Amino acid sequence: MEKTNIYQRMAAITAELQTVAKNLMVETGKGKGYKAVSERDIIDAVKPLEAKYGVYSFPAHRETTDAEMLETETQYGKKTTFYSRIKTVYRFVNIDDPQDYIDTEVFSVGIDSQDKGDGKAMTYGDKYALMKAYKISTGDDPDQTASEDTDYRKATPTEFCSNCGNPITASTRKDGSPWPVSDIALWTYRRYNRKLCVDCAKAEEKRLRDAGEL
Repeated sequence: MEKTNIYQRMAAITAELQTVAKNLMVETGKGKGYKAVSERDIIDAVKPLEAKYGVYSFPAHRETTDAEMLETETQYGKKTTFYSRIKTVYRFVNIDDPQDYIDTEVFSVGIDSQDKGDGKAMTYGDKYALMKAYKISTGDDPDQTASEDTDYRKATPTEFCSNCGNPITASTRKDGSPWPVSDIALWTYRRYNRKLCVDCAKAEEKRLRDAGEL
């Protein structure tokens, strides 16, 4: 391959990519749904061309910028939903010259009734980083379809700190992943024999280390 920089290689990939079909059916409940482009569809389209032109792409850095536990009212009562907002720095590298690369920054949101909100946000972030970097068309415009209105609100805290008495709120782990209230309460109870908020847990950790008890 002739010597080309990362911009030239990505331009060549963009020129060869065609419209990607929407093969994923997303169910929204009550017999309704919509078709979308899956991460697999995008990767299957991009991967052989990146190999052909000598480009390697990957998420170089992730950071959780927001994590909340939300509530909505349904006909069956309150429903708890986990919300995650993640910033991803996606990198495109010239494999013949690893110092020649492009970073693109994307923000994505994941909402799930269990613990998959952060995973969904990461998947969306990776997919749209590739779509926008290579100008991949899906044949439609998301702005043409209005999003369904949902009345989300922050969930009422169900755990309180044994030291300060304040509600225990969700936080972020050292690796950037969300740390929900239930996990904080469980972890601090196992470690300190009582449920603590993050600030009080840090203070207790320092006290025990200073006292030589850890």
